[in-house]
Amino acid sequence: MTKNFLTIALCLTLLGCADTANQVKKPFSQPQLGMTKQQLIAALGKPEAVEIYQKSDKTRVEFDIYLRTYQSFSQKVPVCLIDNKVVGWGKTFYEDHVSMEDTRIK
Repeated sequence: MTKNFLTIALCLTLLGCADTANQVKKPFSQPQLGMTKQQLIAALGKPEAVEIYQKSDKTRVEFDIYLRTYQSFSQKVPVCLIDNKVVGWGKTFYEDHVSMEDTRIK
């Protein structure tokens, strides 16, 4: 009985690790203003999510969402790109630049 339980527990543990093995996670480091999307991905890896909005003046605003992981919790950090350049990041920046009038594209 104990042997079966340990075998199942080991299989579930390995199964849980299999999903993250294909994705390279880089530690969160501070983005730099003016970085291109390619430089951002090289520095931080692929984002967890991407949100794209169109403003009323037809400006396209992209937020790449990264996770900043601490010892006991993770925090979402949105990084804003306009014209493929980093223009700001953080929750406050996100809240200041997304409004009800914006159309969410993605």
